[in-house]
Amino acid sequence: MSIELPQPRLPQTATPRFLDFGGMLTPSGGGVAQQLIRPGRFALVVTYPRLKPGPDGRILMSYIRQAKLEGALFPIPEPGLPVINYGTPEINGISQTGSNIELKGFTPSITLLNGRWFSIIFGGRRYLHHAAADTPVGSDGTCLLPIFPMLRISPNDSATCEFAKPYIEGALGGSTVDVELAIAKATPAAITITEIA
Repeated sequence: MSIELPQPRLPQTATPRFLDFGGMLTPSGGGVAQQLIRPGRFALVVTYPRLKPGPDGRILMSYIRQAKLEGALFPIPEPGLPVINYGTPEINGISQTGSNIELKGFTPSITLLNGRWFSIIFGGRRYLHHAAADTPVGSDGTCLLPIFPMLRISPNDSATCEFAKPYIEGALGGSTVDVELAIAKATPAAITITEIA
């Protein structure tokens, strides 16, 4: 089970990265190039602020070490977005694939903003996506949401979708995890969490 990393204070920086597994196919004879589209995934580079050794720095170091072996879970910061009640959004229907998903359970008549992050929980793991267009929710709490990237799994009907607090879940990068503990404060830890599924 992945370890949720603590946030004693807001991270100094949090930079989402898109990992593209497709590419441009360029014919050797000079023909028209074609974009090969494959489902991508995300990584998040997080830099923590300087922390006092105890308790914040000590606790953060403990969780980072554990997450190196068990996987990391971190909420995606979305500064500047309005705080709204999303309801209890879920997948609406089975066998969904591609770049649009049917959702249900929203607070009626809200609008999902282009670029709004959300995570889908499927098989005990989170999959991070974002809305690809401003999308109104119907009076029945349903919508057809364009998403990016395309689905890499086909989630069950009623699978939970986290809009109010979306998470990235994945592996911590690098073969070691170091946080320098100075006499006065812990030097900021820079970590990268990469989705693995």
